[in-house]
Amino acid sequence: MNHTGNFFQCLGRTPFASLLAALMVIIGTCVFCGTSFQALQLIIVGVFNNLFRFNLNWLEVLQVLFVVIGVVMGLFAIILLIFGFLATGSTRNNIYSGPKCIMGGRITAALFMLISYVLTLGWLALMAVGMVSVTVYASVDSICTNEIYGKRAEELVTYCFNLTRFGVYREEQNSDSVCDYANLRALCNKVTEAGPLFCVAFGATVLVVVGMVHFLITLAANYTRIKISRELTEYRDAVEMEELELHSTEKKDPPPYRDASDS
Repeated sequence: MNHTGNFFQCLGRTPFASLLAALMVIIGTCVFCGTSFQALQLIIVGVFNNLFRFNLNWLEVLQVLFVVIGVVMGLFAIILLIFGFLATGSTRNNIYSGPKCIMGGRITAALFMLISYVLTLGWLALMAVGMVSVTVYASVDSICTNEIYGKRAEELVTYCFNLTRFGVYREEQNSDSVCDYANLRALCNKVTEAGPLFCVAFGATVLVVVGMVHFLITLAANYTRIKISRELTEYRDAVEMEELELHSTEKKDPPPYRDASDS
């Protein structure tokens, strides 16, 4: 029975909402960073460097930025999870009992809500970028399927794939087109390989956004619980004190009167 009671006490201290949100954020961030890094590597090296013969330094910076985002989001999710443990069940009553502790907890919850809100907006922007990447992949894949994969080399002698189709113009001559059949096939192969990674990365951003929304909800709930924890503690203490006074009064009452004739 003692082990069962400890088990249920442990469950009562577990912030399942924060735990679920942390798992979604950490898993989504790891998947997003890994798939985006690999997809950009395929596009930067396999397509732009080898086929179009120009470098996009900002894409390389973006690769490093994805790694930094992964580390920061992972640490932030762990911090929010720890705060969820501190603001749940009897742990909240033990930690946030004094006026200063309650005020510190409210300020911390409000600060985390502000940071979570800003990060959610950032991930919404990344989700929009991911949608653009998926759209470009779908367009290029359709071009490859209908205009390149289904044709023989003799039929593509005069064919060129131009970046100008997507509004990309280069000052250098022949740096915005691929015309050789082998290069065209290599281009389509790289896009076919990188495209599903972009799709998975987009799905990961959706998962992270959902996790951040969960964090915002739990932080708002924890803020309210910490705010009223002092009132609840005082009310509970008052009820216990009243019960103790009632018990002590009952013990001090004289025994009931007995008539002498009864004896």
